[in-house]
Amino acid sequence: PMHERVGKYEVLTRISTGGMAHLFLAFLPGPGGFRKFVALKKILPEAASDEQFVELFLDEARITASLTHPNIAQVFDLGRDERSDELYLAMEFIGGQDLSTIMRACARQGRELPIGIACRVVRDLCLGLHAAHTFVDLAGQPMPVIHRDVSPKNVMVTYTGQVKVIDFGIALARGRLTQTQTGQVRGTLSYM
Repeated sequence: PMHERVGKYEVLTRISTGGMAHLFLAFLPGPGGFRKFVALKKILPEAASDEQFVELFLDEARITASLTHPNIAQVFDLGRDERSDELYLAMEFIGGQDLSTIMRACARQGRELPIGIACRVVRDLCLGLHAAHTFVDLAGQPMPVIHRDVSPKNVMVTYTGQVKVIDFGIALARGRLTQTQTGQVRGTLSYM
């Protein structure tokens, strides 16, 4: 176990490392043994100097902090660690597996994903995406959020059967900080 502190969170272990960020299991400690578990995303030091990536990270935090829907992973907190000066994002910890892992497990057994599960995942995924597409801000202004990277790795299925869309890191929203240049494509090509 790691016993690192990031902001007000205690890090338990690393979950994964992506191209630009680490993902950790962490918790917010409180009185009487209180613990709120979170997934903590922290920008890798080499990515922290990439201004465009930092802007995308801030976009993800700002965009998804406002989205509240059972099929969208909730963002709780954005902060900067005082000691390391690194940005972090605290999100809902989802106990489960991403859809690509589930599909690979089925393939290893020579089976298809059961049709009932596939239909439920697609239905719930569509409900989450619809909530993002029809998002209205606190002032009542429509602020549609388009995910732009819907792929099995960004769809989590919990051990209790809930489906949650994760990683709005390259989402397109009105009023976002960074703009994609004309002709520049972001996302997973096979899912566009």
